[in-house]
Amino acid sequence: MTNSKSAIKPEIKLVDLTKTYQMGEVKVQVLRDIDLEIYKGELSVILGPSGSGKSTLLNMIGGIDRPTSGKVLFDENDIATYSDSKLTEYRRSNVGFVFQFYNLVPTLTARENVQVSTEICDNPMDPDEALQHVGLGDRMDHFPAQMSGGQQQRVAIARALAKNPRLMLCDEPTGALDTETSVIVLNLLTKLNKELNTTLVLITHAPPIARMAHRIISIDSGKVETTQINKKRIKAEEIVW
Repeated sequence: MTNSKSAIKPEIKLVDLTKTYQMGEVKVQVLRDIDLEIYKGELSVILGPSGSGKSTLLNMIGGIDRPTSGKVLFDENDIATYSDSKLTEYRRSNVGFVFQFYNLVPTLTARENVQVSTEICDNPMDPDEALQHVGLGDRMDHFPAQMSGGQQQRVAIARALAKNPRLMLCDEPTGALDTETSVIVLNLLTKLNKELNTTLVLITHAPPIARMAHRIISIDSGKVETTQINKKRIKAEEIVW
């Protein structure tokens, strides 16, 4: 996918975005002067070393945190100006989150973990359907302790998917997985991106993973260094780790 910026408006646009945290008497600027565009149906990878500001940037897009200054435009509406209740509604209605550590409720089955997310949005997918999408139709009644790390991550993906989100935001989704399982999870994410046309933003510190993306955004020291269209995308099994 090579959307033309002149022809298609971005789904997400960040304008002059900064984020500063007050640490005692010291101010720490985590993001500085970020200008960024993300387009509908693309798989965008935000690539950068640990501490570069990737997770903070993802939190701004997802409405988990607010910028110190600048704009976060979703469909040309600045979510940075939303009230707390409107921002909660934005997250519930539009965003599915996948984290490095699966954040499943240990006392709930796979199906029940997915149901939790469907109860807070307007147009959810059936939990069983979401689990079928991630290849866990035969594990719906298993608890997290009865599943491998890769299976737990697939439940977490199903939980995000069941919201029918316009955006799926993935924070180092393979960071806790071995290479073989990482390939399975990455193939699943690209499959969902392609088949459901869900805009997917994935952050990673691993350059080989970025080669799967439509768009590669490199960030360092809180600033976007480069943004490029990837004209030679590879499949997960082609990654040289």
